[in-house]
Amino acid sequence: MKKNHGFTMVEVMVTVAIMGVLASIIGITMGILLGQRVKSMAADTKSVFQSTQIVAQSRDDAYIELRQNGSDATVIAYSAAGKEINRAEGHNVKMYVKIGSGAEQLVSSTIAIHFDRQTGGIKPQTNGGSDYVTQIRITNGKRSVTLKISRLTGKVTY
Repeated sequence: MKKNHGFTMVEVMVTVAIMGVLASIIGITMGILLGQRVKSMAADTKSVFQSTQIVAQSRDDAYIELRQNGSDATVIAYSAAGKEINRAEGHNVKMYVKIGSGAEQLVSSTIAIHFDRQTGGIKPQTNGGSDYVTQIRITNGKRSVTLKISRLTGKVTY
């Protein structure tokens, strides 16, 4: 009588192939989920900008705070009275802002920006000059969505 003391080469190859297929499926799924996280944050940020413009044009001054806290990004719209209008939050994402034709910079803490009723553009509150916020980029690793902001109207597009 012959005793079986291990696996055949075919059994090992089939097991390795199944593990490879499962690892590929998990990798693709994670990539899709990370991409969705960035797209969702970008859509929510666009919504925050639109609601801020509506408030600013209709009745009250309004401003937006861009915040980066570690790997979490938050965009919050406030009325002039300090009441929160709208909010977008992204976990494990980084947010970059570009002002005028300058270099893109990582939002390191909090940047306050406001809708300028006279020109229609969006300006940093601390900037006394004529530069406008021209883009915001939201990224997670290799996934990235850039929101372009019109200097004349403040309209936000992908």
